[in-house]
This record gives sequence, C-alpha cells and structure tokens, in this order.
Amino acid sequence: MKEILQTNNVEKLKDLLVNMHEKYYIELKRATELPNSFWESYSSFSNTSGGWIILGVSEGNPKNEIVGVGNVEKTLTSLWDQLSNGNKVSYRNINNEDVNTYTIDGKTVIIIYVKEAPENMKPVFISGKLENSWIRTGDGDRKVSKEELFSLVRNAQPGHDSLPAENFTIEDIDIDSLITYKERVNKRFPKKKYIEMDNIDFLMEIGGCYKDRISGDLKIRKGTVLFLGKYNSIKELCPHYHLDFFNRRGNNERWIDRVSDDEPSDYEMNIYNFYNIVYEKMKVILRESFKLDENQQRVPVSDFDETIRECLVNCLAHADYIQGFPSTKIDVYDGWFVFSNPGKMLVTKEQFLMGGDSRPRNEIIMKLFRLLGVSERQGFGGPLIYKTAIKNEYKRPEVFTNIEKTEIKVWNIDLVDSYPNLSTEEKSVLKFIAKSNEAHSVTSIKAALGYTDYRVRNAISVLEQKKLIAKVGKGPSTKYTICIESTEFLTQLQMVMDILKKRIL
Repeated sequence: MKEILQTNNVEKLKDLLVNMHEKYYIELKRATELPNSFWESYSSFSNTSGGWIILGVSEGNPKNEIVGVGNVEKTLTSLWDQLSNGNKVSYRNINNEDVNTYTIDGKTVIIIYVKEAPENMKPVFISGKLENSWIRTGDGDRKVSKEELFSLVRNAQPGHDSLPAENFTIEDIDIDSLITYKERVNKRFPKKKYIEMDNIDFLMEIGGCYKDRISGDLKIRKGTVLFLGKYNSIKELCPHYHLDFFNRRGNNERWIDRVSDDEPSDYEMNIYNFYNIVYEKMKVILRESFKLDENQQRVPVSDFDETIRECLVNCLAHADYIQGFPSTKIDVYDGWFVFSNPGKMLVTKEQFLMGGDSRPRNEIIMKLFRLLGVSERQGFGGPLIYKTAIKNEYKRPEVFTNIEKTEIKVWNIDLVDSYPNLSTEEKSVLKFIAKSNEAHSVTSIKAALGYTDYRVRNAISVLEQKKLIAKVGKGPSTKYTICIESTEFLTQLQMVMDILKKRIL
C-alpha cells in the first residue's frame, strides 16, 4: 500500500482503490467533506495498529466507486483545525506527510495515514470523553468496552506491581519461596551477604518492600506478593490470577502433563514456583529433542534452552494479572512451544526484535527475575529468540499482540519440517533456497537437486502460492528467494551489523 502511494502511477493507484476492501488497516469513506465518522476511525487506528483512511471512495461490490471529495480545501482545513482542538481529539497523531491528495479521472481522493499512538498516549479519545475511545476489529471501528478501556489506561501507566499491596504483610509471603529465592540470589552476589539478612531486610534491600516515610509501616509491593506470595493471598490481591502449563506432545487428545495454580500442589503456586517447575519440565522435554551431528551422533539442542527460558520469563513478567481473560499459559507440542499472556506487548514487534527498548509491564517481577540471572539483559530477549532460530535454521518465531493478549510461538524444528503438507520435491526446493541465503533461478535449482524442469516449476508454483518463496526479477533473470517478513529482515540486518562491529573492533 505505502509503496504504491509513494509512486506517481495514477493508473496503478486507481486499480488499487477500485478493487480494495475495508480491512483491519483500511477504511473507505464516501465523503464530500470531512465526515464525523472520520474521528471514530482516527481513534480506532490510533489505539490499535494504525491504518489508512481514504476519503472519496465508496465501497461497492464487486468494484468500488471513486466519487471524490467535494470541497478538498474545506475538508483539509477542517481536518487540521480539529486535530489542534483538544476538545475534539485527545492526541494529534497526523503530520503533513501523512495526508496526501490524488486526482483520478478528475476526482480528488484524500488518503490519510494514521499511525498507532504511543502506549503512554492511549487511549486516544474524541469529544473530550475518555469513554469515546475506539478500537479496530476486523474491518470496522468498535467502541471500547469498559474492560478494554481499563486495559488501555493500564498500558499507558505500567508498573502497577510496584504499588503497595495495602493491608498485606510479610505473613502473605511464602517463607519457603522467599528462603530459596534468597539463597539463589546470594550465590550470584555473595559480597552482598544477603543470606545473613533477615527476610524483611532482604526484601527491603532488593526493593520488594519499603517503609512508609510518614507512617513508618512496612509496605509489601504487589509484584512481591505475586512473585513470592502464598496462593490464597495472591488470589485475594488479583482474583483473575491464573497460570497454566500443558504438555500436549504426542497423539494424546488432551495433554500428558499439566501444571496449574488451581490444582493441588506441594508448593504455593506463586510466579517463582511456577517458573521453577515449568522451566525444569521444559528442559526435560528439550533434552528429548535431538539432532544428528556430522558423525550421526545424537546431540542435544542446547542453545534453544535460552530461548524457552527467555520466552517463559517474558510471558510471566509482562502478563496483565488484573485482566480476567485469557490466562497466562504455556503449551508444548511436538516441535514448538506457545507462550501466551493477557495484555498487549508494550513495545512494537519491531522494537521487540531489535532490542534495547524495554517497557516491562511489571517492573518488580522483572527485577526479581533479573536478580536470579534468568533473564536476558533488559530489552534484548527478542533478538536472542530470533537469532537462535536463524542460527539453527528453525522456523522463525511468530509474535502476535493486541489489546487482549500477547502470544509468542517458537519452533525447535527445521524450517522445512514445519510444513508437513509439502511434497518431497517442494520440501527439497524450499530447503535449498532457504539454506543458500540467496536467490536462485530454475536452472540453478535443477542443477543442484537433479530434478527435471517440470518438477522444479511445479514445486515453485506451490511454494509461491503458499507465500513461502517470492519471485525476484523478470524474464530470463527471474530468480526465487525465501519470503522474508519485516521482523526477520531486521534480525538479519542486526546480525550483519554485529559481525561488522566485531571486525571493526
């Protein structure tokens, strides 16, 4: 879309406009002037993932109609005036370069790009009322529910777990969890002599609790209760708290192993104990995974351990424990792991990938994990996850996030093996192109694999349809390469930059 709008090819733009349909990121409006409904779409795109609002195009079936904007100057003046009016919109999210006009068959179309607003500016609302906040779902705008509005407000002000858990005391902390945690942290920082401190002094030293300067009362932070607390105390603090782990490997209809906070256990099922139990189970599962080295000996896939640990910490530290749905959940299948938590990721997927920009929802929980040494350097977990996949030639991680939940899916199987429905020829062609890291012609693929022209072209056709490979060039110079998403491209770019830095140093 953006590339076409940046060209002067009016015919190509016309073809795009008459054939497009409203989507998650596209809104068509038949408008002679700036319609009131524009601001609903403006709010929804700002609060969701951004998108284009196109004025002067009427949606039709099968073709749209380019009707044009009646009074372009008046429409644009109204747009800029209302954007500067705090009583009309809470946040200005459009600049000059985001608004473009195009004349097609004598009719003027105005195309406006609305960026996603920063999390700390959400919700973007209209007419001076917070409840007049909208989000984008499917191909339409929808007013936020009460629960969604509260989520947007919490996302704008993370760190809820740093607040005091009023009327909670050290009695709400599980002593066994606290002692084992203190022992592990002491081993990492022996000079601090944490082991010699009593429990309250230790928690105060690491920021898990504090003394109120006015009253002198001891205040336990909410994140400390979640991380080290007794289960009943946690449920009293956060009634929607729910943690689940499912081992769904094999041909079982349901699961072969489960860890859940609502099942009887020998441990208080706080975040710390859940992490320890689940991580150990995942390491056992991982040891059962193997690959053959050059001598055909079975060796463990060791570096993937860092990936699942980082994903587990990320899942538990970024969950919105106030939100009622969905639960925080880890699912393990044959070849892949899925980490889900309630709440939106507070950085973009691109920021998560590039690293260096961390906005943890739960500052105290993340700090308690870092003191254990189980989390990557702050803000660099995303690059670790992607680089491990590329290094081991695994299928690339998938990251999904919206106002309701965040889900990270990682594979520990070969990229090609993650598509079991491909034929032998299709897998061979995909593997050859993927592992060569460059574009290849039909001729070079034939020569490498020993296939006939017919078999190679058939395989290429299927892989193109499934959007696993893409065509580069035209005519005799046509070649094929792996389809690279923006996130994967950024990962590869960062890896190249890392190599260059090492060479310079």
